[in-house]
Amino acid sequence: MNLKTTFRLVLLFAGVSTLLAGCAHAQPAPPKNLGVAVRSINYSGKEVVLMVIDPKDKKNGGGGDALNPYSTGGTICCYSIPAEWHPGLQVIVKYNLYPDPTWHEQLVDIPPYPEGIAGEIWLAMHEDGRAEAVVSHFDPTRPEWPGRVKGRPVQSVEYALRVKRDKLANKKSMLESMEKGLKDGSERTQEQIDRLQSSIKYMKEQIRQMEEGRP
Repeated sequence: MNLKTTFRLVLLFAGVSTLLAGCAHAQPAPPKNLGVAVRSINYSGKEVVLMVIDPKDKKNGGGGDALNPYSTGGTICCYSIPAEWHPGLQVIVKYNLYPDPTWHEQLVDIPPYPEGIAGEIWLAMHEDGRAEAVVSHFDPTRPEWPGRVKGRPVQSVEYALRVKRDKLANKKSMLESMEKGLKDGSERTQEQIDRLQSSIKYMKEQIRQMEEGRP
C-alpha cells in the first residue's frame, strides 16, 4: 500500500467517524411531556363529575367523566403530564357533585410515579370530600397503586340499603300501576289479560324476594 492510498484511507475513516458522531448528536432528546388518558374513580356515595386542569396552563385540561356512586369511569383523552415526576408537581381537580350545579376546585399534589414510569392520570373523589390525582400505569387493584385507597370502590352499607329501598319502591309503584290497569275497565283480549296477570304475579314474587332479603 503506497503513501497516497494510506492517506486516502485515513481521510475516509475520519469522515465516517465524524458522520457517525454527528448522527449520534442528532438523535432527538426524550420528550419532556406526555399526552396521557384521563381516568376517574369515585369512592364516595355521591354522583360526581371529575376534570383535571394544569394550574400553570389552564389550556391543558381533560376528563369530564360523570360517575355514579362507588364506581369507576371510562377513559377520556387527554392531559399533558411531565414525562418524569418532580417534587411540587400539582394539578387542579375540578368537580361537580350532583344535584348541586356548583363547580368546585381542589389543588392537589401528584405523588411519585410508581417505579418512576409515567402512566394514565387518575382522578378520585373520596367519601370525606377530598379529591385526589395520581399518575400510574397500574390500576387500583395492584399493590403498586399510589392512591389513598387500594382497590376499587366498595358500596357502603347505607348506600346499598338506600339503593334497595329505591328499587323496592319502584317495583311497588309498577305493581300498583299494573293492578289499576287490570281494573280500569279497558277493553282487552283474554290473551292481554292473561299476560297482565302473569306480569303482576311475577312482580309480586320479585317484591317478596326483595323484602325477604333475597337477590
